[in-house]
Amino acid sequence: MSNAFFGLEIAKRALQAQQVAMDVTGHNIANSNTVGYTRQSPKFSQETVSSGGLFVLPHLRNLGAGVSVNEVQRLRDKFIDLQIRQESRTASYWKTIDEGLEQIEVIFGEPQEGALSEIFDRFWNTWQELAKSPESQAARALVAETANLLSTAFNHTHNQFVVQQQQLNEKIAIKVDEVNNYVQQIYDLNQQIMKLSLGGGNANDYKDQLDLLVDKLSNVLDFQVSENSNGTYSLILQGRILVSDKEKRFLEVEANSTTGFWEVKFQGEEQINLDYQNGELKALFYLRDEVVEEYKKYLNDLAGGIINAVNTAHKQGYTLEDPPVKGGDFFVGQDAATIALNPSIDVDPGKIAASLTGAPGDGENALAVARLRDQAIVDGSTPDDYYRGVVSRLGVEKAESSRLLTNQNLLVDQLDMRKEAVSGVSLDEEMTNLIKYQYAYQAASLLTRTVDEMLDTLVNRIK
Repeated sequence: MSNAFFGLEIAKRALQAQQVAMDVTGHNIANSNTVGYTRQSPKFSQETVSSGGLFVLPHLRNLGAGVSVNEVQRLRDKFIDLQIRQESRTASYWKTIDEGLEQIEVIFGEPQEGALSEIFDRFWNTWQELAKSPESQAARALVAETANLLSTAFNHTHNQFVVQQQQLNEKIAIKVDEVNNYVQQIYDLNQQIMKLSLGGGNANDYKDQLDLLVDKLSNVLDFQVSENSNGTYSLILQGRILVSDKEKRFLEVEANSTTGFWEVKFQGEEQINLDYQNGELKALFYLRDEVVEEYKKYLNDLAGGIINAVNTAHKQGYTLEDPPVKGGDFFVGQDAATIALNPSIDVDPGKIAASLTGAPGDGENALAVARLRDQAIVDGSTPDDYYRGVVSRLGVEKAESSRLLTNQNLLVDQLDMRKEAVSGVSLDEEMTNLIKYQYAYQAASLLTRTVDEMLDTLVNRIK
């Protein structure tokens, strides 16, 4: 009887193993469109009879004992995961930079109507027209009007840069909250995986969720990932544990005492050194503290150069007042944020010093102001050349960021394809496996029936 029942045990194990395999295949098919799902595969292992023992018949010691599924594997390549996280992080960095530069382009608004370049042309041209008719109240009013327009354009553009920096600052705080949310979720999943691991359960689906969260977090921060023996992850940020199965550490923002902008630090601990960072958070800091600040400086230098040059020239001339007096400052303020037409001129355009001698019909000083557009008054450049240089530089930087972003996206897409080849669910392949396991199950069923008939014959013979 032991011999016959041994065959029945083999058939039972075969049925169980093929049933598990079909269940795993069904799970793959059901999750073929689930984001972050990793294809799973049953690991078949042959069962063997103990080589010795009191209750093992000698002739059975050379036979196998059937099959079992002792593990359901996730088909995942850790090296590809590492590459995807690194390259996706770089792509996220350039995506954020590209969006920031695009916003700066919108602020300058070139070459659309009403942009600074057009207002510059109008400003210089009104001075030239005033030189032709220095006693014309209409020409003087037009100079004052375009001066106000130029000042407003500078003020508005500067304020737009300030707003952009404030928005970037708020995005930094939002990203820190996002990081902390991911840290909490990763910690919770680590706990679930640890409990299942201790109980011998299958944590594959939890591990998929864990990998998906780590992938999302890696777009924001640059950290190292270490897999523990129980299947959990430890994330290391600048030599400190950000999250593991035993602890979690959150980030927080703290206002810089000088700028008032947010800085990022470990909660209750030291500040994070962003020099060794990559990803969205680093890009936001770079845009806020360097890129936008740099273009603000360009704008302030341009406004300051125009203020100084126009005021210097204006003071050389005489007003239309009776008697004519020396001109004062045409502009007040010192940069793009504060530039404005002198209020006294705004009230009385007759105070515009268009004459070089004070004589009637003399518009030489207005012509001298108009000629400033062709003089090197801003860092060795004419105002128009300087501004065109700034806009051109922005265009080059934007084109380069777009190129790098495109290249990174192509690289990430290629890596995703490699990952999909390993971890993705192919419905054709799963259907083939399903048929394969189904036939094996049917064969095991036939084996069960055969052994049953053997037992029936044996029992009937004994009777």
